[in-house]
Amino acid sequence: MRSPSLLRKLALGVAAALSATFTGAAHADTANLTVQSAWPLTLPASGRDAKHFSDAINKASDGQIKVRLMNAGALVPSLEIFDAVRNGTLDAGYTSPLYVAGKFPAVQLFGGVPFGPDAMGYIGWIYNGGGLDIWREIYAEQGVVTVPCGLMAQEAGGWYKTPINSVEDLNGLKLRFAGLAGEVMKKMGASVVLLSGGDIFPNLERSVIDGTEFSMPAIDKQIGFDQIVKNYYLPGWHQPAAINELIINKAKWDSMTEGQQGLIELTCRETMLWGLTSTYVENAQAIDAFKANGVEIRQFPEEVLAGFKTATDDVMQEQSAKDESFARAWNSLQAYRDSAASWAAVQ
Repeated sequence: MRSPSLLRKLALGVAAALSATFTGAAHADTANLTVQSAWPLTLPASGRDAKHFSDAINKASDGQIKVRLMNAGALVPSLEIFDAVRNGTLDAGYTSPLYVAGKFPAVQLFGGVPFGPDAMGYIGWIYNGGGLDIWREIYAEQGVVTVPCGLMAQEAGGWYKTPINSVEDLNGLKLRFAGLAGEVMKKMGASVVLLSGGDIFPNLERSVIDGTEFSMPAIDKQIGFDQIVKNYYLPGWHQPAAINELIINKAKWDSMTEGQQGLIELTCRETMLWGLTSTYVENAQAIDAFKANGVEIRQFPEEVLAGFKTATDDVMQEQSAKDESFARAWNSLQAYRDSAASWAAVQ
């Protein structure tokens, strides 16, 4: 198996070769992009993926594209990146579609789907099943272009101050959840709040919230959740895979050449490969560190998982009935998964 560093070199070589064809175009001015990340740039996967993309495209473009990457909160709060890109305050942002779930319910399906496909099935739908076309049509109405630019494997099921042994144990809990999983948790009787990454730890520490999901073990370890909560649930039913995005102001995107646009897309695909492989060992190391710090690694009981699944089915039906774009995206994803079911069943 090739190492992530070798895969990166191979992909960058392709990108550099492709960019060389763009460099000769006399009309191709340099595209300058100010990009703000929704996460600290040192954060495994999400933040580091943004840094990787920035470094890779600045190198591969040979001066055709210059990205100025800003840390989380440098110009706007993380949850306001989409609006800043839409109105042109920011050229671009590196963020999650889950962060605009309240504005555009359908895009939740592009950030993470409860009981959804794994990473390969997810990205298969995006690129080969029509998912990206739907995603871009939704954003086009807002003057924003999305480029899938981060791919993560299954997340953790979350941190809870008390064990979850039954469905009843969720009733009345105040939890941080994002996207569709948050709607599922509401049906389970929990009170749900959406907090950006930097706000979760202090609220958990002060018992403002009783639990939280956030991400994979390597990321959760860096946040330090194990210092204050000792019940950690694996795996995450709510996000078998997650996708992050590079969003670009449409006027800015349209001002670039097709070659520059293509190089951005190519570099984002390479970033997804790099991101998916970069935390494989780190996740194992994080779990070992949690255990050493007294954390109980738990799994949700079958009764609770069954409750999550029933609530998920209800949420999908309700969201589809309320929003035409959601129904279109959901039906597209279901059709793609059905078409691959025979192969997925033997993996």
